[in-house]
Amino acid sequence: MERAGDDLQVPYEAYAAGEPCRACGRALLGEPALGIDEESLALIDADNAEFRAEHAACNMGVWRLENNRVEHCHLCCPFPPLSQAQRDELRQLLCPPSLHIDRSATWRVELTCQHVETLAGHSPRYVEPTVQCTECAVIRGVVKAVRIDDQVKNADDSCAIEDLQPDYQRLTDEQWSWIKHIVHTDDGPRRGRPPTDVRTIVDAALYKTRTGISWRELPAEFGSWQTALRRHRQLIESSQWDEITRTLADRDLPQ
Repeated sequence: MERAGDDLQVPYEAYAAGEPCRACGRALLGEPALGIDEESLALIDADNAEFRAEHAACNMGVWRLENNRVEHCHLCCPFPPLSQAQRDELRQLLCPPSLHIDRSATWRVELTCQHVETLAGHSPRYVEPTVQCTECAVIRGVVKAVRIDDQVKNADDSCAIEDLQPDYQRLTDEQWSWIKHIVHTDDGPRRGRPPTDVRTIVDAALYKTRTGISWRELPAEFGSWQTALRRHRQLIESSQWDEITRTLADRDLPQ
């Protein structure tokens, strides 16, 4: 892009016709006239060494095309342009029809701050687990999302895309049995309010990691976010959290 319109950029037609690099005058296509015997190749290598020495201050290294031993400076010599066929192939790789995303849906989302937002121009079947709340001016977690545009009102199977929840489910009893031995709990007597169940703490941390919300946006079902944050830090400091996530990863479970 930097070279577009630059006089040093060789048009593809000129490059295909064998025009040399406009910056250094060295060949772009094919081998030089010296030949490919050992003596000629030694001369080419010596010429490349001399070229590198001349461009030592560029500090950008050199490049050369396939099947061509002649080197060019990364800083001074523009790359040859792509052919139209190469451009079309690259366009198909970067922008295939399968990547087209329908963003014709409108959603009504309820956030963890209890505010409600209307989101237009989104996917018909998916809402991100976090949304910028206009009233709070911060990112909040999505508790519930319902599609409200005319297309879904007229559709026969509208229930399939209602009440979307963030992509997370609490650990099952079996899953908890795999990791509960990792967490050391203090069973001795203590004062104050009852401690938050450690399983809830692990669930809260997994939920926070999976959805990308902040600790302050942790749903109330997980208890105090301050407690969850403090206990999560303790698990990290004791290396228990690493062991938990490693155990879950070994069993191909979401972390």
